[in-house]
Amino acid sequence: MKLLIIPDVHGRDFWMEPCKQIDKFDKVVFLGDYHDPYLFQVSQDRSRHRLRDYLVPFINEHKDKVVCLMGNHDGNYVIGEMADRVDMFHREEIRNLLKQMDLKLAYMVDGYLFTHSGVLPAWLDYNKLTLDDVLNDNVPVEALIQVSRKRGGSEPCGSCIWGDVREYDMHKKLENIYQIFGHTQLISPIIAPHWACLDCRMAFVLDTVSKELKPYDGTSI
Repeated sequence: MKLLIIPDVHGRDFWMEPCKQIDKFDKVVFLGDYHDPYLFQVSQDRSRHRLRDYLVPFINEHKDKVVCLMGNHDGNYVIGEMADRVDMFHREEIRNLLKQMDLKLAYMVDGYLFTHSGVLPAWLDYNKLTLDDVLNDNVPVEALIQVSRKRGGSEPCGSCIWGDVREYDMHKKLENIYQIFGHTQLISPIIAPHWACLDCRMAFVLDTVSKELKPYDGTSI
């Protein structure tokens, strides 16, 4: 399969040009965090308008090819306040828009696991969960809101929407699965042997046959 991967959006428009090529991909996978912009980059009004007028219509038009994952900032609207920069004045509007996107916790294909911030076996064990629970959106809220000390929390490790990339140096990984996630904003991507953190304001292309993961450059898809 050939997939287009869109890391954390936060109201930015870097996803728009690559998504014009949707017909060249089997799937488009968004890694979450669609609103709650960094205000030095995008205003809340512009972020909300892009979500309402561009992103949600695009997803509705291509429901058969687009997978939308839930991020911790999306949890502000569909679960309860759990991250900063909440758009309090338009909370209900954002909630209704996100509900149209049919947010999932995880997507897996050809041995690649996509989530917002990764799945650590330690987090699964701590909450008596399995990977199937995550793939089937069968994770209780009390497990989803867990944040490790790396992010200012107090839990042993972060959840699949709150984990920190630095935790991957501390805990064992899922076996025989390559994980792709965002959440930890970076200057450039980290593409490691067993996982990749792509939250760096650009789209990526994954070919699951050749196992090549690379930035989208608009020329070689």
